Amino acid sequence: MPKSRLATLAYLVLVFGSGTMVGAVAHRLYVTSSVTASTVVPKTPAQARKDFLEKLKVRLTASPDQVTQVNTILDEAKQKYSRLELEAKPLRDKIDEERVEGILAVLTPEQQKNYLAWRAEVKAKREQKALAEKVQAEKAAGVQSSTPPAR
Repeated sequence: MPKSRLATLAYLVLVFGSGTMVGAVAHRLYVTSSVTASTVVPKTPAQARKDFLEKLKVRLTASPDQVTQVNTILDEAKQKYSRLELEAKPLRDKIDEERVEGILAVLTPEQQKNYLAWRAEVKAKREQKALAEKVQAEKAAGVQSSTPPAR
């Protein structure tokens, strides 16, 4: 009899132990696969600059003169990036034109028409998206200056 009691106890421990393990694994899988949605609005360049200058003042205890000098450096860098972008635009446009010509050379006349229509659709969507992002950034700049209402 003691042998059967020991076997029964072992089986009970095995069943409850395996149930606990399965429950723990299932819980871990559920927790790691759950998704939380976030509505973080990206900062505009002006907001990012303002935050950078504020951190410069607070974390590095920069003097007003230093902040002015850093602001000037940031302005100069922005102008250089703008000039670089303008200088590179013709080269990018030429590469893009060569790419389109190469693709058109491979396609049949019917495919060429469809490809050009497809490009026009993509361009229109891209412009629409850029406009929507600009409007959203402008709204975010106005919204972030005030505190959100409490719910």
